Amino acid sequence: MFARMVFFKLEPGSREAAEKVVQELNVISRTQKGFRGNSYFFEDHRGESANAIMFPHFCEAVKGIVKEEPRLRIFEVYDPLEKVPLDTSVGLFDY
Repeated sequence: MFARMVFFKLEPGSREAAEKVVQELNVISRTQKGFRGNSYFFEDHRGESANAIMFPHFCEAVKGIVKEEPRLRIFEVYDPLEKVPLDTSVGLFDY
């Protein structure tokens, strides 16, 4: 199995447009041979409450076995299937 990650920064106020593109790409991805799934992440600068407790414990647990200090980034997981039914047809790449 392979994973592909693409990183990009959105313009302010463009989250809704990005979600639409992701929904359209998700439908197209599902037609590809060997497709297993998509995961999309939006960086969440607000963090989340478990971080204050869990991250220090994680750092302590891996002390001595990691090459570098752990770095934390928190992302909101975005699932386009929660927004668009699987059989929805879209025209993003209609040729």
